Amino acid sequence: MKLLTIIISSDLEEEVGHLLADRKVDCYVKLTEALGISHSCEGTIGENMPWEATVFLVSGEASALEETAEDIQEKVKAKDYKPCLRMMIQPVDKVWA
Repeated sequence: MKLLTIIISSDLEEEVGHLLADRKVDCYVKLTEALGISHSCEGTIGENMPWEATVFLVSGEASALEETAEDIQEKVKAKDYKPCLRMMIQPVDKVWA
């Protein structure tokens, strides 16, 4: 099992939520009111400025998580501005449910 961490501009929170629902992700955690700082984001927030972020934590099989991350990346690339986005897939050693 792996963990996909998605850190994205808050204005795209709803779109990512819909994408996760469309992919029938059973359960995920959404953290709002996060703050990101990036030197490479451009557009409406300006350069080197703090930006409001939403963090999604999604667990699952690596291949499904990679497909989800690629779908999110494609959705972000289609924007007429460059939203802030970071995604990481990490191993999960143990799960309690």
